Amino acid sequence: MTDAPRSPRKRLSRPIHWVLDGLGVALLATGAVGAVVPGMPTTVFWIGAVMCFLKTRPHAVRPLLRTPIIGPAIRWYLRWRPFGGARRRGNTSPKA
Repeated sequence: MTDAPRSPRKRLSRPIHWVLDGLGVALLATGAVGAVVPGMPTTVFWIGAVMCFLKTRPHAVRPLLRTPIIGPAIRWYLRWRPFGGARRRGNTSPKA
């Protein structure tokens, strides 16, 4: 089965782009603080930053995905089904 060709991604308006960039930077900085402060989560904030940067700056996501400890958790989250991850293969025939 072939997938339908994707349409080009809709461009974000400039204010939305700035808001997502600012939110991504704030989440990234909060996650960096969480890497140093005991008891404060890091992964949750970096996942949020990745979600913001995927819309505005996809090239900035690569260094976060290469982080040895946090990177695999972020990749797992992005492969999760609600965010467009791979579907499970199974029996597609209708049940009688």
